[in-house]
Amino acid sequence: MYKYIVIILVTISFSSCFKKDEKVTPHNPGDVETATIPLTRYYSNQVYFSLEKQDIVSINIRSLFDLNLDCSDSSTTIRLNTADFAMAAETKATQLQDVTDTTGLIWKFDASDGELDSLAISNWIEVSNGDTTYSNKVWVINRGVNSQGVSLGLVKIKFTGFRLNTYSFSYSNMDNSNRVEAVVDKDSLASYVQYSFDSESVTQYEPELNNWDLLFTQYTTMLTTSEGELYPYLLTGVLQNQARTRVAFDTLMDFNDIVLADTISFGFSKSLDKIGYNWKKLIGDVNTGNIYYEVKLNYNYIIYDGSSYYYKLRFTSFYDFLTGEKGYPTFEYQKL
Repeated sequence: MYKYIVIILVTISFSSCFKKDEKVTPHNPGDVETATIPLTRYYSNQVYFSLEKQDIVSINIRSLFDLNLDCSDSSTTIRLNTADFAMAAETKATQLQDVTDTTGLIWKFDASDGELDSLAISNWIEVSNGDTTYSNKVWVINRGVNSQGVSLGLVKIKFTGFRLNTYSFSYSNMDNSNRVEAVVDKDSLASYVQYSFDSESVTQYEPELNNWDLLFTQYTTMLTTSEGELYPYLLTGVLQNQARTRVAFDTLMDFNDIVLADTISFGFSKSLDKIGYNWKKLIGDVNTGNIYYEVKLNYNYIIYDGSSYYYKLRFTSFYDFLTGEKGYPTFEYQKL
């Protein structure tokens, strides 16, 4: 009798040492949302989109600026407007007036992945052991073409200084007319500030760096011929916000089955063109003009927005639902 009482007491004693199972609030993903981006038929727009806000943040005409000047700490990176197929060439001259034509110049494009060692304008400044030196070379910038295919012309430019987060440069037309001395301050809230040769001023189109994730635009990249030779090409696609956004790519999973736990298995990239253009393919005969774009529904993009949230995204169309006009990429996405 006493034996059984002891056993019961010991059992009660041990069981009281264990906490009751805590209830875990189940993770509820967001709803599947759909968005359509108005690049327009001739891809004249650049469109910034926020996944968190579920909306377009801003829209600008792609050819209204020429330079992107990096605003991050200590950076002196200068990028071209690749949406206009812009390119640049370094000359041997150190004075603007000494450059009068483009004979013998070697043209370069910015790499579409955003890598700093593959920029058209590079080595214009060097900082070593606290000393800053400048190449003092004159560059020629071919500003490319607008959405109608009209040439934007040539500008020669010399980057003359960087001090206290301020860029200084001089530029003029090839015939030495319209010389401008420009000073551009960094904006601590932005990744880049844009500068326009036409307006001779800063034209801030890129939103604050924490307010957008994806940029829908045309951009220049290098493709490969069947003979293995590289050639530049203007494409329509998506670039990411390198300051905060990271993207992974998948073709094996069903879009509807991807959940938050799957993000552990993906490798995320900060490459500017990780989403890029390849989510669609051209169908038909280019020679006859009987062509159309078909999106690849098995192309899934997993996006980390820099604010602890993950999203899945896939494209569903490249055409306006009502008019059938191209240049209106549509996608569905969901917060995981």
